[in-house]
Amino acid sequence: MSEPKTYPSAPVELPLRLGSEPEPVPGCAGCRELANVRDRARAGGDLTTVVDCNVLMARHPEGHP
Repeated sequence: MSEPKTYPSAPVELPLRLGSEPEPVPGCAGCRELANVRDRARAGGDLTTVVDCNVLMARHPEGHP
């Protein structure tokens, strides 16, 4: 039988997956606004909002052909 560990294991390192960001659809005001908010958030270091804008831009259907 093996002895139980009495010390913590090394941390698990997950890969950082940086895919391409969605581009605003030409003529879509919603996409353009999300891209503007994303740019301001990135400039301010708010990466949570950057990711949120990317998700919303990728999922919103209004104004798209």
